[in-house]
Amino acid sequence: MPRDIKLMTLSLFLWGSGYGLYAYVFPLHIRSLGASPGQVGVVFSIMMVALAASYIPGGVIADRFERKRTILLSWFVGVPAPLLYYFARDYKVAAVGAVLYSLSMIGYPAMNAYAAARSPTGKAGFTFGVVNAGFAAGMIGGPVLGGWISGVLGTGNVFLISFVLFAVASGVIGLLSPQAPDRSGHVGGSAAGYADLLEHRQFLRFLATFSSMALAYYMIQPLIPQYLGDEVGASLALVGLAGSITSLGQAVITVWLGRFADRWGTIVALGGNALVFAASMLGLVGLHSPVLLGAALFLSGAFMAGQGVALAGVGEVLGGAATGRAFALFNVAVATSSIIGPYVGGVLYERSPAMPFLVCAAALTVLSAVMFLGRRRPCVKEEVIPGGGRTGVDAVLSTDSNLGGTRGA
Repeated sequence: MPRDIKLMTLSLFLWGSGYGLYAYVFPLHIRSLGASPGQVGVVFSIMMVALAASYIPGGVIADRFERKRTILLSWFVGVPAPLLYYFARDYKVAAVGAVLYSLSMIGYPAMNAYAAARSPTGKAGFTFGVVNAGFAAGMIGGPVLGGWISGVLGTGNVFLISFVLFAVASGVIGLLSPQAPDRSGHVGGSAAGYADLLEHRQFLRFLATFSSMALAYYMIQPLIPQYLGDEVGASLALVGLAGSITSLGQAVITVWLGRFADRWGTIVALGGNALVFAASMLGLVGLHSPVLLGAALFLSGAFMAGQGVALAGVGEVLGGAATGRAFALFNVAVATSSIIGPYVGGVLYERSPAMPFLVCAAALTVLSAVMFLGRRRPCVKEEVIPGGGRTGVDAVLSTDSNLGGTRGA
């Protein structure tokens, strides 16, 4: 594995450790500030608006400026977010912190393109599976520790520790080798404008299908810890343990899914993965045994595992090297379709706590079938740019998506 990929994985491990400390207590923290479940959904929806707004300029920046510097500066924007959560006295201040965190994603297209360029040929799915597994591995211990700290010392201390870990993770990013943007003329390359990419029908079909899957996921993402607290009666420590189990599942499934995507194609991998996540949602609301509930939580790491490998599909459907703008379009499609998800989930939850999980499972089952049925072999040559160069299936790439991508809220 290249040195820069190892450093990126280490950085995401540290960032995941910091995020994991508060990820599963964050919705409960907002509730403790006097917010309703619907207002918790508003905070996550506002976060998605900021996330979507960051990607389009981020794609342009990724293809014009030195990428290491772009990534580093963007991460510095997100580092102070836990401090705002610490000082928040109502959900509105927490929303400001979430917006600041989301705006740091302006550097994610550059990070996607950087990782793609460093990925060994033919190992894109596995490479980015490892990168995302680094983030998930950081979150394995984080939720348990964060839940314990919240219960014993208070949630505020969790946010302070997260701030320190975010700062250290940014320092590791500073050790990456510089990387200039790719100036090639491939479909997804820096020479391809947004309008050119939007003429690619298979690319658009892939964006529509996966962003719809993301809508179903983000509808229930902030509800899982609330459901465990409200319906299962879990304490903060147990909610944290649930988060660790989910992160362990994400880490294991991500590596496996990356290998599967390299062998059978990302589209097939994502379709099957969606069915696994749908089954986990049914298990979450239908199982009562602690062991079986733990198994459902483990499998619930599947969607973030899939999101970590999903951008391999960008290179696969474009049939060539995809850089900043292609990644940005994918990310903004997922973020935009997810803006309304948390709010809808909050409204459904107020009607019936099980309802959003059942709706999510049904939607992902249908969308998995759509993904399978819409699959076709990647084009070896499909000119989107007038006079542009050839595309090839040997340049398939992958990346992590976050924070909605790999990084969380």
